[in-house]
Amino acid sequence: MTTIQPNSNPTNSELDAKQIVTHKELNSYELDVLIEDYVEIVVDNMDTQTLVQFVTETLIDDYSKLSQLELKDKIESIHDSELYYELVDNIVTDEITSQLDTTTPYKSIPSRY
Repeated sequence: MTTIQPNSNPTNSELDAKQIVTHKELNSYELDVLIEDYVEIVVDNMDTQTLVQFVTETLIDDYSKLSQLELKDKIESIHDSELYYELVDNIVTDEITSQLDTTTPYKSIPSRY
């Protein structure tokens, strides 16, 4: 920390009469420690719902950057190899089911008409 002495002949400005404190530039290790300490404080101040929301958004963002093959590999490396296919099957089945919804007669009319 560097301290600069106040102006010996201050003007009416309040800042002229104060000591100005500047901090040195942190090296990479010190910056990492600062970040870790601050993250710990932020996480300690989060409730469970906020933590879950944050992790969910972070994972969605991270996984959205993967290709389908990379996502498949990721899922299979963490869980059993069938989970990926089960999830895909659920999506495809839901799409087919919604297309076959016959609760209204208009659903059965082809879209070209």
